[in-house]
Amino acid sequence: MGKRDVGADLYLRLSVDREGKTAIERQEADCRAWAARHGLLVRQVHVDRGRSGYKSVTRKGFEAARRAVASGVVRTLIVWKLDRLSRKGTAEVGPLLDAFDLIGGRLVSVMDGLDSSRPGDRLAMASLSEWARAEAEIQGERIRHAKRYLRSRGRWIGGQPPYGLRIDAESGRLTPDPETAVYARLIADEALSGRPLVRIARLLNEHEIAAPRGGLWQVGSLSQLLRAPAFAGLLPETETVWDEKRDCRRYTGVVRPYLDPQTGQPVVAGEGIVTLEEQQRIVAELESRTRLRGDGLKRPARGPTHLLTGLLFCAVDGCGTRMSRNGTSYVCQGVRLGHTCPGARAMATSVEGAVAAALLSRHPEMAARWENGDVSQKRALLSEVVERVWVTRATGRGRRFEPEKRLRVVWADEGDEGERTDRCDWLEACQSAHASVLPSSSARVAGSTQGTRNPAWRSSAAGS
Repeated sequence: MGKRDVGADLYLRLSVDREGKTAIERQEADCRAWAARHGLLVRQVHVDRGRSGYKSVTRKGFEAARRAVASGVVRTLIVWKLDRLSRKGTAEVGPLLDAFDLIGGRLVSVMDGLDSSRPGDRLAMASLSEWARAEAEIQGERIRHAKRYLRSRGRWIGGQPPYGLRIDAESGRLTPDPETAVYARLIADEALSGRPLVRIARLLNEHEIAAPRGGLWQVGSLSQLLRAPAFAGLLPETETVWDEKRDCRRYTGVVRPYLDPQTGQPVVAGEGIVTLEEQQRIVAELESRTRLRGDGLKRPARGPTHLLTGLLFCAVDGCGTRMSRNGTSYVCQGVRLGHTCPGARAMATSVEGAVAAALLSRHPEMAARWENGDVSQKRALLSEVVERVWVTRATGRGRRFEPEKRLRVVWADEGDEGERTDRCDWLEACQSAHASVLPSSSARVAGSTQGTRNPAWRSSAAGS
């Protein structure tokens, strides 16, 4: 007798895996005892904890056990009871028995006293598998009916309530937790004031206020808490979508308020930490800080953080590239990207002050809004009246910033034609004024083809 004939694998499953449950251990003990009585050595134990035998879910233990027998590694698969193997009826058990028969394998159900290699037992297995499927369907309908009944009365139907809340034992409804409700309200007040979630998390962690599952608070857990319908006293429901591959509905992880089928209105499940209006304000504030990417994922919304980002352009002949903030200066992006432009550069405080002075000189009615606005508001004012700002290169180091020589503001009301004419005149003036320090086009090309900078390029670069 070969090793395959004396070897056997065990398959154990538990639908709901809760702390303190010993069902898996008891299943294994009974299966091992049966194997020992029949002279079989247990090669491997395959386990699926917290996995349904009826729903279309991935069961890695089941697949590994099936492959072990179907591939001929062992010839016997032992289960404690047939409904531990599957609750999908003959649709799943039938093909498995066919695959076992092809290689001379067998399926043994200890508590049912069945062995697929014995005459008549295969028929009994098919019958029991259908009974297990019917039992799962009846149980599912019973659970759904109970949930509908409890929801219609605003009762909590299971699961851990949000931080700061607990379930009243008598009414089955939400009520503030006397130990954590004060901290939950603190979180809500901080969020309503516009404080970033990362700072709220840091505040809680600094004061050693434990998160719901212990450990430190994170931005994600705060966001989930503040968005939870139950945080505002509403009954929650997890959204489901149809899964084409599995041919069933699956949960998406998106939690929304449960709507009463009769009225179409959210169902109140008790007392929350915040009001519905407060939660709507919090969610609107959180949404304003994120943007939806092309792949459907949300990322922090990060607008320009500097006053003139996107408005400054390099006026060096043949460049015209945007300038961006780099440290304390705005720098031609062509230089940062390795282009041949020697690059315009201007101190941020000087150029921002000059542009602001030009704006208020032309539009004095904006003075009050400009003084009281933040960076984003000031950028909005600039975008209303400024098309772009051209910046030429300094003639040498250490010179005082001269806006009238270095800057050219193109106003939005000047029109395209005026912009093109003024820009050409201004560039020509800049080129004439700085001809002695700016390298010629031929010198730049020659320097780039030789792979080294020529003296003119080096001297002009030093002057920047």
